[in-house]
Amino acid sequence: MRKDKRALDRMFLLCSITSRNRLSCQLRSCWAKRMFYQTIAGRDETARVTADLVRSAAKAAFLTLALTMRMSATRAEDVDFSPYRAAAEYCAGEVARPLALSPDRRTLCFDGVLYSNQGLSLVDDLQVGGLFVVRSFGGDDVAMMELAERLRRRNATVVVRSYCLLGCASYFVVASGMTIILKDALVAWAPLVVDGFCLGLRNALDEGLPRLDIGPCGKPLLRTPGPIYALRLGFMSLRRANDNFEEPPESTFIRRALRNIDWRRATEAAGLMWTWHPRYQQSSVRTKIVYERYPESQEEVAALAERLRLRARVIYDP
Repeated sequence: MRKDKRALDRMFLLCSITSRNRLSCQLRSCWAKRMFYQTIAGRDETARVTADLVRSAAKAAFLTLALTMRMSATRAEDVDFSPYRAAAEYCAGEVARPLALSPDRRTLCFDGVLYSNQGLSLVDDLQVGGLFVVRSFGGDDVAMMELAERLRRRNATVVVRSYCLLGCASYFVVASGMTIILKDALVAWAPLVVDGFCLGLRNALDEGLPRLDIGPCGKPLLRTPGPIYALRLGFMSLRRANDNFEEPPESTFIRRALRNIDWRRATEAAGLMWTWHPRYQQSSVRTKIVYERYPESQEEVAALAERLRLRARVIYDP
């Protein structure tokens, strides 16, 4: 920039010397030329400064994004889990099974399998904004959807202790506005069995890899028809954040793993389940799902399944 300025000064001096015996308008022309070249140089300097500012702004935006991602990734650290642990300890104690309501009506416990004839009046007695502590494999589809709808109307927070598998994961994890999954609790999904239908791969709504699902036998596998399927669609319509999201949730990693299963062998398909990484959940469902600690490896998930004495293979979603 200094070299450019010296060149402009020499040009102005030469112009001034040659203009001494000419009209003043010529001198003004020299001044105009100098100002023109100074303007061009100034523009170059402005462009350089602007580029520096853009780079600085980009760096600031990147740092802001990184900080936002870090805050999102560590949001579990900002949650006080002690009230949820206390509620889980209460429900693990000497209470009625499968449903029990605490004397202060702030905690509703469910432990076991939900059958079609199970009375659900206790759900309506739960205090608005109370806790629903669950440990279950699921049960009757219609009964689980009805219980989940009542939880949503009570604006209950679902708390998973120990395990929530199959129908429990499909219906209760997304039942209301928030779900807390306590440390060392195993949550895993799989297609819910419908009598008379086959288990197989079919095309996905998101146009990604084929999904594992239940449907009429044949190739390709169709989506499950009938009243239960219609009820499931209505149930998820209030809870999905993405129209292409399908239940049970299957990440690309899980779909790849499922493609390698030999579904003709009962030992391969029996009891197969999988986890669902938290990073996919916010863009898929409206329920805010918070893990106190999501498992960190396949070995950890296998250890959880063994501790729970599950006769099942659970695939870890990393």
